[in-house]
Amino acid sequence: FAKYGHPRNYSAAFDYYRELAATGNATAQQMVGFVYATGIGHVVERDQAQALLYHTFAAHGGDTAAELTLGYRHLLGIGTEQKCQDAVYYYQRVAEKAIEYFLSGPPGGHTQPPAKVRLSDEVGGVYGYGASVMTDRRHRPFAASSERSVSIDEVLQYWRYMAQTKGDFEAQLMLGQIYYQGTRSIPQDYREAHFFFKQVIDKLTSVKRSDTAINSKRGRAIGQAAGYLGKMYWRGEGVEADPEIAYQWFYIGAELGDSICQNGLGMMYLDGVVVPKNREKAIEYFKLSASQDNPEAQVNLAMEYVKQESTLTHAIRYFTLAAEVKHPLAQWYLANLHQAGIGVPKSCQMAVSFYKSIAERCDWLHPVVETAYTAYMNGKKEDALLYYMIAAEHGYEIAQSNVAYMLDTDTQLLKLQHIFETTKVEDRDHDAEEYALIYWSRSANQNNVDSRVKMGDYYFRGIGTDVDYEKAAACYRIAAEVELSPMAMWNLGWMYENGLGVPKDFHLAKRWYDNAVSTNPDAYLPVKLSLLKLYFRYYWGWITRTETGQDLLQDDAKPTSSDPGSEETRSGSAATTAAAAAAQEARRRQEIEAYEYERAHWEIGTEEELRRKYSKHMKRLEREEDDYLEAGGGSSGYDRDSEEDYSEEDELIESLMILGLCVLVGWLVYMRQFRFGNNNNNNNNNNNQGMVDNPRH
Repeated sequence: FAKYGHPRNYSAAFDYYRELAATGNATAQQMVGFVYATGIGHVVERDQAQALLYHTFAAHGGDTAAELTLGYRHLLGIGTEQKCQDAVYYYQRVAEKAIEYFLSGPPGGHTQPPAKVRLSDEVGGVYGYGASVMTDRRHRPFAASSERSVSIDEVLQYWRYMAQTKGDFEAQLMLGQIYYQGTRSIPQDYREAHFFFKQVIDKLTSVKRSDTAINSKRGRAIGQAAGYLGKMYWRGEGVEADPEIAYQWFYIGAELGDSICQNGLGMMYLDGVVVPKNREKAIEYFKLSASQDNPEAQVNLAMEYVKQESTLTHAIRYFTLAAEVKHPLAQWYLANLHQAGIGVPKSCQMAVSFYKSIAERCDWLHPVVETAYTAYMNGKKEDALLYYMIAAEHGYEIAQSNVAYMLDTDTQLLKLQHIFETTKVEDRDHDAEEYALIYWSRSANQNNVDSRVKMGDYYFRGIGTDVDYEKAAACYRIAAEVELSPMAMWNLGWMYENGLGVPKDFHLAKRWYDNAVSTNPDAYLPVKLSLLKLYFRYYWGWITRTETGQDLLQDDAKPTSSDPGSEETRSGSAATTAAAAAAQEARRRQEIEAYEYERAHWEIGTEEELRRKYSKHMKRLEREEDDYLEAGGGSSGYDRDSEEDYSEEDELIESLMILGLCVLVGWLVYMRQFRFGNNNNNNNNNNNQGMVDNPRH
C-alpha cells in the first residue's frame, strides 16, 4: 500500500492482507474488506457481500475503522439491509472510544481535531462561487470575495503591526486567540499566544474593576485574556501546569465577567482544585458562564442537572445548546437520552446522528481524512485519493465528495480543441467516471446538495453510466424542491423547456427559472436570458401551432395537469415518482443529521474572522480619512454617483430588453394575422372556384 516509502503494489498488498486476515488480524480483515468493496487496482471484482463479511469479522475484533464502515453501511443500506439499530450499535462503539479519549486529556478534555477540508471549497465549490450551495453556506455569511482576496499573511502582518507597534489591545487579543487555536494557514503556537495575552493583561493596572470596566471593551478584553491564560496554566499549554496560577487568572477574569473564567472557577469548586469543594458555588459560576453561551459551562451545568429527575428538562436544554456547536459530551448525552427515550422522544435516527457526529469529528485515533489532506497538500495525489477512498468507505461525507471531486472528468462543458479537431480526443477513463458517480451519489445521500446536482449531470451526460434523462430530472427535482439548489432549479426549467426526462411544458419551465432567480439573485442574468429564449420559443410555437404545454401567463395557483403536485403527473410520470421517493429519503437523511448545515458555520475557524475584522477595520479607516478630507462637507458623493450610474445602466439594459421583446411579440402577432389573412383569402378563392365549377341546379 506504499507505506514507509515502499513502491505501491495493490496485488501484493491484498495477498499479504488476506493471508494475515486468515489468522484473525482485525486490521488486515478490514483492509481486505476495503479492497472487495472498491475493487481498487482491479485486484478483485467488487463484491459487497465479501466486503461485508470481512468488515464484520474486523468489527467484532475491535477494529475502529470496520465499526465505522459497518455503522455507515447499515445506516444507508449498502450491501446489507438498512437497519438503524445496527447502525447505532456500531457508531456507539466508536463514539464511546472517542469520548474516553476526550476525557483522558487535560481539564476540559482533549482539543478537537482541526476541521476537515472540502477540496472544492478552495476553488469556490463544485460549480464555483455563487453556484455551489455548500460553499456559499460555508463562506457567504462570513466574508465577501473581496475579503478572501487578501492573503492571510498580509492580514496577519497588519495585526501584528497594530499589536506590537500601536499597542492595540484588540489586535493583541485577536492574535492571542488565533495563535492559541491555530488554523490551516497559521500553526498553533502557545508561546506566541501567551505573549500577546500577557500584553493585554499588562493594561490591567489602568482598569478599575467596576461595572463600567466590565462593560468596556478594554475590560472585556482583559477578562478574555485572563481566561485564556488561566486555561493555559491549568492545562499546561505552552507553560508548566500550575492550578494555583490558573486560579488567580480565573479569579481576575471572573471579576471582569469573562465566561471562560467563570466556568474555570466552577470546575475548580466542583472538583476541589486549589479551593474547597462547593457544588452550590460551582453551579452558580456555571450558570453565570452558561448565560453567556459558553458551551463548556452549558455542558458542566447540564451534567449536574441530569443527575436529578426534577432538573432533567433543564439538562436537556443546555445539552441541546452545547450540541449545536458540536460539543462531544453534549452530543454523547443527547444520543444516550434519545436512544433510551429518557426526557425526549425515543428516536433511533437522532441517536445515530449524534453518535456519527462524535465518531467522525473526534477521530484522534483514526485520522484518515487528515492523512489524506496532508498527502494532497504535499502533492501526493494518488496517496490522497487512496486515503480519501478509505475514509469514504468509513462513511465520511466530506471524503466521499473529495474522492468524486478528484476523479471528476466533467469539468468543462465545451472543449474547443475537440470541436475544431485540433487535437485527438482523449480516451475516456470509464473507471474514474464510474467511481466518481458512486461517490457523488453517496455524498448526495448524505445531504450534499452540489453532489446531488452533479449526480444529475452524470445521468444527463452519460458519465459513468448510460444516459438517463428521467434519473437526471429526478436528481434535479430533489435538489430543487428539498435542498433549494438554484442550479438544479435552472436545470429542471431547461428540461421542461426541451421535454427531456419530463413532459415538455413551457409554463413549468418558466416557474423553475423564476424560482432559481428568487432563490439566488446572482442567477439574474442567465435566468433572464433563458426567459427571453423561452418567450421566443413559446410565441414561435404559437405561430407554428407546436406543442408548448400550458399558457406561460397562466396563474400558478391554479392546478394544471402538468403541475408536479397533480395526481395525473404523479401517476403518469415515472421520473416524478422516482423523484418523490428520493425526496422522502433525502428528508429522512436530513432528520438524521439535524445539525449538519450548522456545522459549516462553526468550522470556518478564526481565519475568516481575522479577514472580516481586517476588512472592517480598513473600511473604518477609509471612512475616517474621507470625513477628514471633506471636513464636514457631507458624505462621499462619489459612491452614490457610482451606485446611481450603475442602477441607471441596469435600468437601461432592462428597458432595451423589454422594448426588444415587445417589438418581437408585435412582429409575431403581425405575421400570425398576415398568415391567417392569406389562408382566408385562399379558402375564399377555392370556394368561389368550386361554386363556378359546380353551379346549383
